[in-house]
Amino acid sequence: MQHLLVKARRGDKAAETQLFEHLRVRFVLLAKRRIGEEHCEDIAQEACITVLEKLKSDAPEDNFEAWAYQVLRNKIGNYLQSHNLRQKKMLHAEHIEDLDGPSTGEIDPMLRRRLLDCLKKILKVSPRYARALNFVQQGYDTEEICRRLDMKSNHLYVVLNRSRKMLSDCLDGGDV
Repeated sequence: MQHLLVKARRGDKAAETQLFEHLRVRFVLLAKRRIGEEHCEDIAQEACITVLEKLKSDAPEDNFEAWAYQVLRNKIGNYLQSHNLRQKKMLHAEHIEDLDGPSTGEIDPMLRRRLLDCLKKILKVSPRYARALNFVQQGYDTEEICRRLDMKSNHLYVVLNRSRKMLSDCLDGGDV
């Protein structure tokens, strides 16, 4: 494996292909154990692509395999986190559909006022957090929001998590 790594770092495309295939086979097996069959191939390929993209710049020489497996673990963790979030949203949506009330899609004026007040408080604390929430509400995708706010996607997820927490705390009667 070390000889493939050295050759791939020098730009040998055949070595890159062999390294990719070597890692992909192992990554698929590990991903299958953690997340099942449905998305294991996709997660493994994403991890392999990340490894190959960072091969020449970020990958350590001495602990390359450990680093590569950490990339896979991170990809699996991201998948599980987003999968769990999707499940929660689906459950929440099912509960909302079961509630009685107007189905016009209009928001309660009192809630709207509280929401705007909380957003103004968040804007005072961190304009970037407020902008991120605003872009999400407008329907922009992650890539576009990252481009507009000049940040990486991982940082955006942190910002959105914190800003949603601030909004939730404020709406619950607390302060931001």
